[in-house]
Amino acid sequence: MVVEAVGAKKYDRGTQPSAVAHQLLEGVDELRRRANTRLIESRRAELGQFLTPPEVASFMASMFSVRRQEIRLLDPGAGVGSLTAAFVSRMLDRQPAPRSITVVAYEVDPTLADLLEQSLELCQQACTRMHIRFEGDVRRVDYLADRSSAEAALFAQGEEPFDCVIMNPPYRKIHSQSASRRYLRNAGIESSNIYPGFLLLAARQLRVGGELVSINPRSFCNGPYFRPFRRELLHLVALRRVHVFESRSEVFKDADVLQENVIVHAVRRSDRPESARVSCTTATGRVVSRLIPYSQIVSPDDPDAVVHITVDAQGEKALDAMRNFRCTLDDLGLQISTGRVVDFRARVYLRKEPESDTVPLIYPAHFSRGFVAWPNGNTRKPNAIVADPHVEEQLVPAGFYVLTKRFSAKEERRRVVAAVFDPHRVPARLIGFENHLNYFHRRGGGLPEPLARGLAVFLNSTLVDQYFRQFSGHTQVNAADLRRLRYPGPEDLSRLARWCEDLGDQASIDRAMNRLCQSV
Repeated sequence: MVVEAVGAKKYDRGTQPSAVAHQLLEGVDELRRRANTRLIESRRAELGQFLTPPEVASFMASMFSVRRQEIRLLDPGAGVGSLTAAFVSRMLDRQPAPRSITVVAYEVDPTLADLLEQSLELCQQACTRMHIRFEGDVRRVDYLADRSSAEAALFAQGEEPFDCVIMNPPYRKIHSQSASRRYLRNAGIESSNIYPGFLLLAARQLRVGGELVSINPRSFCNGPYFRPFRRELLHLVALRRVHVFESRSEVFKDADVLQENVIVHAVRRSDRPESARVSCTTATGRVVSRLIPYSQIVSPDDPDAVVHITVDAQGEKALDAMRNFRCTLDDLGLQISTGRVVDFRARVYLRKEPESDTVPLIYPAHFSRGFVAWPNGNTRKPNAIVADPHVEEQLVPAGFYVLTKRFSAKEERRRVVAAVFDPHRVPARLIGFENHLNYFHRRGGGLPEPLARGLAVFLNSTLVDQYFRQFSGHTQVNAADLRRLRYPGPEDLSRLARWCEDLGDQASIDRAMNRLCQSV
């Protein structure tokens, strides 16, 4: 592991910029501060756009290794041009410096586009002083609309491909009938969020050997929604570096954004490299990095093309240990489903306390030390639901189940939080599992007790948490992610149940898992 930077300048790279480059960055950062005061929150949310802080922009620009004398740069969704300015600043200090830099920058917001024009004027002035020819083209149109129409044109005349793309794409969900969704469909892209469309369209515009650096949500790394996007992106480009941040609030702290972000550096090429770099900015400000086999990041045998981000040796050990478990849920004869009771739709049947005509309704608030503790008098959630014929199809028969929270709180120690529903502790004919839970079952019914207890030990282990965090960058735990996991066999799960004295004690859980890992 290599420590790359320490302290307040944790994103800086290499030597300090020259006076010309420094003056350029200062000027554009002043425009960024001006833009942040003008952008009202409603407009920011509508655009899904958060302006890149200068230290992050410089860090991203430092990842490029382009040595061409004539460089064409694309910056879609450019904002005020912080990323473009950081890139130009980097090229000003390159030896030898390029002869020319051509920038195509898209910005649809009029206020930001005006400031972007000023940023490119500052870039031109800096390049002129360094005897570099500069040409800037600000396009005041929606990048998705522009590119999708260009790709859909019958006799499309594509412009010259780009050598580099630097981007902080907007991120927001887009409805199936929205204009943005229609633009993406025209380009053959299906996505429920806007940022994958920006990434794919920009990657398509790269020349072979061209480089792309983007900061965007980490959510694309896993899950079925982003599977088509991952497949195409990783077909177009090979990852050269992936950088994550230990703190979710660090990157866009001036905009109060709580989001797991990742910086991706990729190269347009057809072959897979042998290795790539994974790095992380820690909570203390250190940037640590590791060069690891490419197959550890994206397995060539994985049809889902899930991106694993193993930032340290501990994570690598977790990856190696998890390879010993080979059973799928199908092998175990198990299924996982999302809780059927959507409380706001069943409001008329909900009861705060159990009554003669009700059955237990289980929420995440009922989790306590590895089991379901019901009823819970300290929660505002209802404890029961009326066993009416209209809701009985949403209920499950009594039995042992393993429940997991679909959403883990940011302060929770583990991403995957599991609890056993024990029918001896909560006697009932039927049970309701609320929609914020996933539940493991066998053909709609309960599990054998040893299997249920062992499965809860496995899911609650530190090992599974360390492994899960490598490909899941958000607090949502999808049923699809739990289906992708490989599990110990039935006998090993029963052994875990015997070896763990207390499902509410993390040390006991981890001792049982360590014992199992040493025996397989």
